Amino acid sequence: MTAASFSPARAARMTADALRGRTVDSPQCGVIQVVDVTADGQSWPIRIRFTARADRWPVHRTWETTFETADVTDEDEPCTGEFSDDHALELAANALTLLLEYLATGPGGGIHEIDVPPA
Repeated sequence: MTAASFSPARAARMTADALRGRTVDSPQCGVIQVVDVTADGQSWPIRIRFTARADRWPVHRTWETTFETADVTDEDEPCTGEFSDDHALELAANALTLLLEYLATGPGGGIHEIDVPPA
């Protein structure tokens, strides 16, 4: 089996489960906690939208990012054919890394904010 055989619905659901409830420290915002995750994975790329709260935000904020099969496969390693918990944890960690990069440098890097709060 190849990576293309990964079920996008299963991948999105497992990644959402791995992301839900995660926390990360941000120099810009203090502790960020993921409070809600919505996964849309009917086809690749899978889309993950997550809402987070942080010490310095008056309201929850929401971001969205997408992942391709290439984000969970390595051309140099054989693929098991099954989307695993390890894959989901890797994508969840990548989503949080993209969030931290967004907060540090601004828009870009494969993530964007949804429903941007007024300045």
